[in-house]
Amino acid sequence: MLFGAIGFSYANFDHTRKVFERKGKHSANIGDNMQSLAVRHMYRQLGIPETKILRIDRDQLPYYDGPTVVLPMNAVFHRAILPVSDRIIPVFFGFHAAGETILAHRDWLSKQEPIGCRDPATAQALRDLGIGANVTGCLTCSLPQRAPGQSGTKVFLVQGAGKGAFPEAALRAMPAKLWDGLVVVKQRRDMVRLPLTAADMADNDRVAEGLVTRYREEARLVVTALHHAAAPCLAAGIPVVLVREQADKRFGFLQGLLPVHLGPDYSGIDWTPAPVDMTAVKAIQAAQFKAALAPWL
Repeated sequence: MLFGAIGFSYANFDHTRKVFERKGKHSANIGDNMQSLAVRHMYRQLGIPETKILRIDRDQLPYYDGPTVVLPMNAVFHRAILPVSDRIIPVFFGFHAAGETILAHRDWLSKQEPIGCRDPATAQALRDLGIGANVTGCLTCSLPQRAPGQSGTKVFLVQGAGKGAFPEAALRAMPAKLWDGLVVVKQRRDMVRLPLTAADMADNDRVAEGLVTRYREEARLVVTALHHAAAPCLAAGIPVVLVREQADKRFGFLQGLLPVHLGPDYSGIDWTPAPVDMTAVKAIQAAQFKAALAPWL
């Protein structure tokens, strides 16, 4: 049996297409690719060799016509990219979708239950329609812990775009001592093709892996508004300050692990948090993932 890890070409994304038509480029979210790194990491734990792993484009799922593949649905899914091709065996773990997408594909999703969801809001939206669902969190929470005794020296400010931009008011509230040597990383990458090619997707996977490695080796603190900066760094054992301008249901699982600081008042932020012990979360996810894939192992 072949196993899939999702890639992201950004085909079938109207907003991305409009940006590309206007600017001649668009911005890929490298946090997306960290989800794929996590799936590949779990495959290694299960002894699945690279020769049996295929990159499957999330944004062309209905049109996939390759060999039959088991695909963990550990990502965000939009209306235009569901249901998947009948050559894909979907395994729902870390699934997130908006209510309108769930409603549009209610009949198909009901045949896939139980649906393992990234966050409580997605699980509840499914349950409200009578579809069995549970909360697994995102597999980026299962990425490797850094070596015992390893610690970094740098403070990273990991930025996104739009709602993923770090709030300016929170920046003003940041203690002056954190600004000394602050490393600013934008976890996005300008792309000049749409949709992305297989080579582009592979490059973005490598960029994501490089960032995760850099955080693990160099960071003593990560400050971010991004889900897929916070989760991999928690998994590594790095202290994280997670700040959002407004509440976001996508962060529901992470809210059970660390504070999500919301605006407009950021005066109460603890800027020296302890690392979160992710041992239990990782053990549960590993067991759930193995059980979900058991029929094909």
